[in-house]
Amino acid sequence: MIRMIDRSGLMGSDEIARSDLLEMVESGVDAIDPYRCVMDALTVENGRLLHDEGQVDLLDIERLIVVGTGKASIGMARAIWDLLGEHVTEGFLNVLEEGMIGSITLHRSTHPHPSEEGRKGASRILSLCENAGRNDLVICLISGGGSAMMSLPPDDVPLEDKRRTSEMLMHAGADIEDLNTVRKHLSSIKGGKLAAACYPARVMSLILSDVVGDPVASICSGPTAPDPTTFSDAIDVLNRHSLLGKVSSSVKAHLERAEGETPKPGSPVFERVENLIIGNNRKALEAARSRAVELGYDTTILTSTIEGEASEVGKVLASIGRESLLHGTPLEPPAVIIAGGETTVTVKGGGRGGRNTELVLGALQKLVPGVTILSFGTDGVDGNSESGGAIADIRSLRGDWPDFMERNDSASYFSREGGLIITGPTGTNVGDIILLAVRKE
Repeated sequence: MIRMIDRSGLMGSDEIARSDLLEMVESGVDAIDPYRCVMDALTVENGRLLHDEGQVDLLDIERLIVVGTGKASIGMARAIWDLLGEHVTEGFLNVLEEGMIGSITLHRSTHPHPSEEGRKGASRILSLCENAGRNDLVICLISGGGSAMMSLPPDDVPLEDKRRTSEMLMHAGADIEDLNTVRKHLSSIKGGKLAAACYPARVMSLILSDVVGDPVASICSGPTAPDPTTFSDAIDVLNRHSLLGKVSSSVKAHLERAEGETPKPGSPVFERVENLIIGNNRKALEAARSRAVELGYDTTILTSTIEGEASEVGKVLASIGRESLLHGTPLEPPAVIIAGGETTVTVKGGGRGGRNTELVLGALQKLVPGVTILSFGTDGVDGNSESGGAIADIRSLRGDWPDFMERNDSASYFSREGGLIITGPTGTNVGDIILLAVRKE
């Protein structure tokens, strides 16, 4: 359930818009519940596992192995056990807690930074897959957060060096494509290498996408997908972000040696691999739109592929809200304009916050009375703050907001002014939901 814990910012008619937007984002998050997504995608009938793109005769399977990682994989595993528990031989997931789901082991890993615990779990997953035979089925549960949680660097790159490289890229504002291009070439399990380990077993990957456009090669760094990028591309990414001379000597040497390239499209290791997107940002936005219609708003989904510097995106969206209010385009008020995707933040200061609170803070300077904006990360975790995002209108604007923006301290700003959305981890992850309500005073 999405609830704004700090409601001190609710004032007058703005309370209606804020309350309505919170209902919409709650509907969006509910729609991409990982258990629900698996149950929507798979059915078992007469000994066959069915999905939209094909089927598996379970009687032909000698062993069914479940592996995976990511913020949503626990919910996905519960669904798999409820559907297929009698068929599951064993399983192992790198997640954020310990326990068992039937015969599936939950191994505690870490996020957003990789750790030795995650490395050990990733090694166990790789070993399970390497022992799979031609008559076995490996079900891989993949979701956002898995790149850090299932980190297995090559022997010549210390884990801390890989962690530091990822951190430097994130602070430089690298998008997920660039970040994962480097990660895949500092990994023994990403970039299709997990699929290679499974070969010749059959592989079905169930993927909850947190990457704009749903490229399977980028989600969780594509452990079961062909990798179109190369070591040379990884070096180019570091050069573009002025980091090649700053990364550790082990990372630089490994990339320049270019040994053990990731498997490419057309490789035989992918002949028996199915990568199925079972939930994504668009699904969340559609659910938010349905709730907006129920609440009486004219509504449109502007895009599910928004990217760019968070504060700049916030300014643009606020301007669209003003256009709706003044001229009735793209929609006549009362209206809700919906967007989704994943923005980035170029970190300059040491404040608290993430891309969602920074987007809303960036929007403040362009907001006008009657326009309310919300941005929320569907995982419930926004950067280094306790919130998942924020909600604001013109009455949230104070003269010192540029100081907070300069030090990337957006969460502190909204903690003071009211508007933080605090849910804790939601157990799912499909990027961000951004909502703009336009109501005439």
